[in-house]
Amino acid sequence: MMKSTSGMARLLTMVLCLVVATAVVGGQGDAIPLPEHPRPDFERADWVNLNGPWNFGFDPDNKGLDEQWFAGGKRFAMTITVPFPWGSKLSGVEDKADIGWYARTIQVPRSWRGKRVFVVVGACDWRTTAWLDGEKLGEHQGGYTPFAFDLTDHVKFGRRQRLVLRVDDTPHPFKLEGKQGYGRAAGIWQTVYLEARPKIAIETVHFTPDVDNSRVRVDVSLSEKASGAMTFCLTFKPRDRADAAVPQPVKAGQQAFAFDIPLDKPRLWSLEDPYLYEVTAALDGPDGGDTVSTYFGMRKISTGVLPGTDFPYVMLNDKPVYLQMSLDQAYHPDGYYTFPSDAFMRDEILRSRRIGLNGQRIHIKVEVPRKLYWADRLGMLIMADVPNFWGPPDAQARAESEYALRQMIKRDYNHPAIFSWVNFNETWGLRTGDEGYKPETQQWVEGIYKLTKQLDPTRLVEDNSPCNYDHVATDLNTWHQYLPGYAWRK
Repeated sequence: MMKSTSGMARLLTMVLCLVVATAVVGGQGDAIPLPEHPRPDFERADWVNLNGPWNFGFDPDNKGLDEQWFAGGKRFAMTITVPFPWGSKLSGVEDKADIGWYARTIQVPRSWRGKRVFVVVGACDWRTTAWLDGEKLGEHQGGYTPFAFDLTDHVKFGRRQRLVLRVDDTPHPFKLEGKQGYGRAAGIWQTVYLEARPKIAIETVHFTPDVDNSRVRVDVSLSEKASGAMTFCLTFKPRDRADAAVPQPVKAGQQAFAFDIPLDKPRLWSLEDPYLYEVTAALDGPDGGDTVSTYFGMRKISTGVLPGTDFPYVMLNDKPVYLQMSLDQAYHPDGYYTFPSDAFMRDEILRSRRIGLNGQRIHIKVEVPRKLYWADRLGMLIMADVPNFWGPPDAQARAESEYALRQMIKRDYNHPAIFSWVNFNETWGLRTGDEGYKPETQQWVEGIYKLTKQLDPTRLVEDNSPCNYDHVATDLNTWHQYLPGYAWRK
């Protein structure tokens, strides 16, 4: 009995330590929502989570810029919980205006001295402007993908400073709204954090599995051209590759490069065995080093005919998959676009599996990376949508849509769960009044399909907008027998 009690005490101590460690992430004394790193597929060690309470104020008359609210004299009386969009229950703020101001104190660690410092915003709808101690950092337009502001020139390491964000979510016909009828996802709706990077940092590491030839292609881009000779190295887990470290020289002046890595008897990612290759990407050179933890899955997406029939199928690793999918609205009643916890996102994928589903279409929303991570980890196929605008399809609307597409593919390229990009939803935003589908709109839709295949030739591209059926041949031209209105393209 004494041993059992002692064991229980040790277990309780471990749980309490875990709770305390979670509560002080980023040096904060109070528990913060969504404390996990928001991108398990691209994670640096030097980061500080800025979720939690921020000072907040609405600007219904749009006078904050003229009155220089960013300069420090304005007191924002309300408190909002980041990263939940204003108007949602979890944010603690009712939706009373289209423009909101956020402010909070930050303190950049002294240990980051000598590195570049960024504030990264996972997603914020829609136009975001930032200041540090009254000094403007920059602006960003777009509501669904991450962006960062460089703080380096204004940082006072180890000292308290005031970070201010102004978010303008004023309605415009060309904005990507998706299906926000459940509740407007206004303002910050994904994790905000500080991150330290070297002068020359890893911008992207994209893995393209080549199952047929037992290798993976690696495409790397850097934040700027190498100032001198550098070395890029991928390190695998010992169980995944006999020679765990794979170095690649980087020449002075290079900013992008690619190479292939052979894999002996690769373990394929599948619904039954969603295996992930966890790797470390490191860049070393005269301007310091950068290290990113990432992962990929070895799997092949294609189309084919079910043996013995003329039924077209999606193929995973050359095997036909009978898709049993849900249309996932990806909304939470208390957080709108934002889920209350990482556990909730994990359980959503698990619940889908328990009821017999093997896929989800994330409906007209660019999904939170951690939910995509759980789909990767637990084995769930994902169709990833670009949110729609409500029209007309003018130059501004097209620019917003293309930007979201490019940034979504850039961010989410490595998720093996994603097997299809969805460019458009039905006819939403593609009609021009009584003129219907104008020829230039049809040409643009075809161009977006070609752009998607250029950015990522490895996945299917789906478009169920009828205005483009005469322009791009379909691979699964009888798919409408199973999902009416859908046209799959290889």
